[in-house]
Amino acid sequence: MVCEDEAVIQKVCDLYAKICALESLKPCSHVDSLFTELVVTCISPTSQHFQISSLSTPLQQMRSNLIRLCANLTSTTFHNYDLDPLANSKALKLVSLDPDLKARMVFHTCDILSVGDELRKYEVVFLAALVGMEKEEKLRVIEHLWEFMSEGAYLMVRSANGGRAFLYPVVDDCDLVGFEVLSVFHPTDEVINSVIIARKKTRFEENEDDHQLISTMNNNSNNGVVANKCCEIQSFNNNNHGGLIEEFAMEAAEQFT
Repeated sequence: MVCEDEAVIQKVCDLYAKICALESLKPCSHVDSLFTELVVTCISPTSQHFQISSLSTPLQQMRSNLIRLCANLTSTTFHNYDLDPLANSKALKLVSLDPDLKARMVFHTCDILSVGDELRKYEVVFLAALVGMEKEEKLRVIEHLWEFMSEGAYLMVRSANGGRAFLYPVVDDCDLVGFEVLSVFHPTDEVINSVIIARKKTRFEENEDDHQLISTMNNNSNNGVVANKCCEIQSFNNNNHGGLIEEFAMEAAEQFT
């Protein structure tokens, strides 16, 4: 495994050089691909003898610089929305331990469904696991975010997979209508929540999807199959599952006929 360890270190060094050469870390396909490759490299297997502390001084410096690059949110402001004033009060008290972080944290006590155009100014929106306890509530929140988020903005959704679904609501890819799902991660350790990263589609992309949907509907009209954006939804019909999602698909289909 020593050779594999050296290969990991060399790959990280190469990616570090490419990241440092970037003019900006603003999200785009090239930046995203470099950081994705970095993550994949860093989680690849290493030997039991691999120790970060044993790296040379230049490599230690590179590592420190890389950590700072990966934490490039030192000037970002975070707006937090919660229905519970007590939750916001406790959160504010918690971040008060760090004066810099406190200065960049804003807390709003309100229902996210009452927040409209203000959502357009955010580049990234995090949807907490317990916002929308029931499926219908969760879908309503996602639809609201889609309506008011800016085109191209990112949505990070907390979900659950397997037995973890006993503890937290599940969000499926096909629930994110109007969003392009970029990445899905299901943890296999003690972490409970899955993570879905999606991007709000542009109007051009939406129109392309609409044309594809209409074309598919026309192709399937002879056998009575209604096109939808939910993978394998027909397989659930015999057991009456996925009803709400199917209704959304039917409504979308009706809009184009």
